[in-house]
Amino acid sequence: MNWQRISTGSTLLLAMVMLFSGAALAANGTVTVTFKYQVGSGVEQPLSNAYLYLRDGADAPPLEKYFKNADYIFGPSNVNGVISASVPEGNYYVRLTRREPLDQVARPLGPPEKGDYTWTDYKQITVIGGGVTDLGTRYAVTFSQPITITGAIVDRNSGAPLVDRYVRAQPEPCIEADYSSWDPAEWVDSNNCGPVKYLAQQKTDAQGQYTLFLQEPGTYYIVESKTLGDHHRQYQGNRGSTGWAMGPITVNAGDSIVLDDMQVPMPY
Repeated sequence: MNWQRISTGSTLLLAMVMLFSGAALAANGTVTVTFKYQVGSGVEQPLSNAYLYLRDGADAPPLEKYFKNADYIFGPSNVNGVISASVPEGNYYVRLTRREPLDQVARPLGPPEKGDYTWTDYKQITVIGGGVTDLGTRYAVTFSQPITITGAIVDRNSGAPLVDRYVRAQPEPCIEADYSSWDPAEWVDSNNCGPVKYLAQQKTDAQGQYTLFLQEPGTYYIVESKTLGDHHRQYQGNRGSTGWAMGPITVNAGDSIVLDDMQVPMPY
């Protein structure tokens, strides 16, 4: 057996691995962020044991539990709430979350749930190889605490609850394409539900009921669908509906809104 040939081949292979590893490392940038929480008195407290979730910017924002998982998770944050991560260059959506124990039992990493500390940015960040992307200090909110919208999805004919329907709130109405007119000037293009989709989303339970949790006051449109994505069948409060549905919903901090049952399918 030619040990010299094997040794030379191993050395060459190791050199190639180091070369490509170095190239991959050189393509990484650094993302830094400090995660804090402001108590009622305005005093800031660092949040340790928080994680940085990154999702490829080519996918739809934000990171939601019914969609693709985060592409990268970094952490935990240190006692000062600081995370510094080596991240492959690219464009990403960002979320910071610190899980709170449930019944004193630690929970696995994942999308924020009630009681968790979280912060999400619906704008992309860009990581450049060899550069530093400093997100500064970000302040957490307690997930699902400020605003709730509850209601039920029922069958229009029988009144029976509709289970496992996706219900979401979004800041822009969905407009379905309509090219039925002979006059092109009256044609309507779809807006694909606007640039910010899936802002808050839940499934209906066995009683057809849902609760949406929102962090920001504003005006929202409620959309119900059998499936994920932009191919939905029913709207509530949208310009794309038949017009009889209730109008947009405006909520303020601390509101708990209870909506009338959404009856589907809507008449067309």
